[in-house]
Amino acid sequence: MGHRFTLERSGDGLDPDWAMMLGTGYADLPDHFVPVYRECGIDELVRTCREGLSVPPSDTRHPDMRAEMELLDRHRPKKLVERGVSRLGAIYASITDDTPKFPFRKERFVLELMVDPDEAFVGDMDFITCLIPFISANQAGLDRYAGAFRKYWDNIISLRDFLDHYREVLTPDGSYWVTKTRAPKGLPKTVFAPEVMIMTPLISVRHIKMLRREVTEDDGRDYEMPIEPGMTWEDER
Repeated sequence: MGHRFTLERSGDGLDPDWAMMLGTGYADLPDHFVPVYRECGIDELVRTCREGLSVPPSDTRHPDMRAEMELLDRHRPKKLVERGVSRLGAIYASITDDTPKFPFRKERFVLELMVDPDEAFVGDMDFITCLIPFISANQAGLDRYAGAFRKYWDNIISLRDFLDHYREVLTPDGSYWVTKTRAPKGLPKTVFAPEVMIMTPLISVRHIKMLRREVTEDDGRDYEMPIEPGMTWEDER
């Protein structure tokens, strides 16, 4: 049964009950669990506090996002299929708490998730961004891009390998990640936008903490709302 709670606001914008409902199992976490980060809106936060964070059923996905995920999943190598890696079956997160921001979202919450690094995988979101124009193209002509889709999957590594063998490089224009000097051969040399795919079907409320709430300043622009209330980060991206 889920938790019962109210959403009354305190002076700093956060209900004090958030701390009571989230992160209660941190003291009992296995030693090898590591933090990753995810942003959400108020609807997802309420669901998470009640039920934990889970993979949405495929039929609740936004149709365009579901088609993209299904297409990419069809090009997975056997070794990843056997390990259960799937874009459609993943919970998504970021390596750092500097999570992607959506300008149309006026209020956002950044969560810390404690996960098993052997049950999570890292891919390069920059690669996905480059593929999106092709994924959105006429489905009949997508076979010509099969090699590009396979290359994306060939560069997927476990979260454990990423944390052990990569370092962040900071630049005036942002950051990217490169392999350390003694990293094993065969790893991608550079990851421009690491994206974490957590293959645990459910992350317990006890393993999630609230880091902060942010309110977006109104910049005067009229953004088209590309999502519907209640959709998850996966759909919004």
